[in-house]
This record gives sequence, C-alpha cells and structure tokens, in this order.
Amino acid sequence: MARRKQRTTKDPVPPQVPKPEKRKRTRKESEENDDGPSTSKQPARTFMDGEKFYQLLEHKLIRDSLDMDPCLKLTDKYLLAMVRVYFQRARIKEEEYIAGYFFGALLLAHEMEEETSFRGLIYSWALGEMYQELWTRFTKLRDEIWSRMGFRAWVSKESCEEAMTDNPTHWAWRRERQEHHGLALKEHHKPPDYYFFRHSAHSPTACSWCQERAGTSQEAEPPKATQKTQSTRKKRRKKR
Repeated sequence: MARRKQRTTKDPVPPQVPKPEKRKRTRKESEENDDGPSTSKQPARTFMDGEKFYQLLEHKLIRDSLDMDPCLKLTDKYLLAMVRVYFQRARIKEEEYIAGYFFGALLLAHEMEEETSFRGLIYSWALGEMYQELWTRFTKLRDEIWSRMGFRAWVSKESCEEAMTDNPTHWAWRRERQEHHGLALKEHHKPPDYYFFRHSAHSPTACSWCQERAGTSQEAEPPKATQKTQSTRKKRRKKR
C-alpha cells in the first residue's frame, strides 16, 4: 500500500478562506419569504382592502360579538389584525368580505395563538343556537382560508402592527387586552370561574379588574353621594 505523503514544514499551506457570514432573517422576512407556494406570500395592501375590512367590522353580527367580549379574551387588537393579514394572504375578494370568512379566520387565529378553550364560543357567535349542527360548514370556511394562503397561518407581531398603521385611531386597534389575561396559567392555579360563560350572552365573564377599567363595576368605588350621606349620618349619631 502506498503511504500517505506527510506534509513537511516546507510545503506551502493553502490559505484559509473565511466563509461568508449568513445574515439572519428577521421574523417578518422569515414569515413572508419562507418556502411555500407563491400564493402564500403576503400581497401589498390596498386602500380598498382596508375600507372593506373596516366596513366588515361594522357588520351587526360581528359588532355584537365584539361587544360581548368584555375582557377582550377573544377579540383583542392583535387577533383582529391577524384576521386582516389572513384576508390579504388568502386574497379574499371584495364580495367575500362576509361574516363567515371573518369568524373562520378568527378561529384560525385562536388555534395559532391562544391556549384556552374560549375559541369554542366563536361557533355560537357565528352560527347562532344551531351551531352544533352547522359547525362543519364553519370549519370548512376556516380550512378554505388556510388553504388559500398556502397553509401559513403564523403571523409575527410586526405584521400585526403593520396592519394597524393605515388607521391607527380606529376603535378595533384600541382593544388592548390586560396583562393578567395574557398569562398561560396552570390548571391548579386557575380560579373556579375561569371557564365559566354566561349562556344567555355567549360571552366570557368579565373580571372585576376589567369592569373597573371600563367603569361598569359598581363595587369598585361607591358613589360620592353615598359617602357623604354616610358621613353625615355618623356625625348625627355622635351628636345624639
């Protein structure tokens, strides 16, 4: 067998060429330029898309559903922004801006981001009292949107915030969820009424913090008039 020639100190050493450094892609670039069908890339927003989306939010069924979410567990600004991004990726047509596609996209956003079972209420919002019989049609709309955008449902925070830039003062983008509702709690740390819903309104219960913030809690701060009357009564009792 031929022996391998040992390199001596006199032999020239080949120069070490440094490898070019790979630039790290941002979350937004990874989200939009990842491998997948060309139809899945996010198209440019147009003025008409924004107008149709804001008009869709004024739909009676959608607006009533948003009003029934006191703590914004189901419909905060980021989930609504994800719905708008899904519409853009799926290239929803003008005549397809309907409540069915809205709730289908909202359900998909919940399945991507949320860990609680609150998303089950979306069925009753969209389909009414007969939702248990019609839920298969509703899930087909969700799957249709998912398929039309190339099965890419992940949306970065940067893309959500970009979807709000054309009309930042709109009421939909002021739906800020409180921090205590953004935590992933373990089962043994959850309060007894964590999964309790008001059946009549099909809505999650409003916690005392959110009620106090909205000014709807009567127990948070008693009226000033009652405080004055109580103080005057105490003074009268002391005089007696």
